[in-house]
Amino acid sequence: MALNLKNSQVERLVEEVAEMAGETKTEAVRKSLEERKARLQIVRDDDAEDLRRYLREEVWPQVLPEYRGRAICQEEQDEILGYGPESV
Repeated sequence: MALNLKNSQVERLVEEVAEMAGETKTEAVRKSLEERKARLQIVRDDDAEDLRRYLREEVWPQVLPEYRGRAICQEEQDEILGYGPESV
């Protein structure tokens, strides 16, 4: 797939980075995208680990033992969501 840049600022940045790094424009774009992808993946992994830690340390300890490890029935789901004869 060919890439056609139609943004003068992007074109200028590609030229500057390629010149600074002593590489082709294609290589500059490839490396830049790889580096950004790696940074985004780190953020995503950190967020996922933060969520697991929060669940493990903050949420699960508050769940009563008799409710741990079992799915709730439809009636319990409806009650939590406010569905039923008394709901509007």
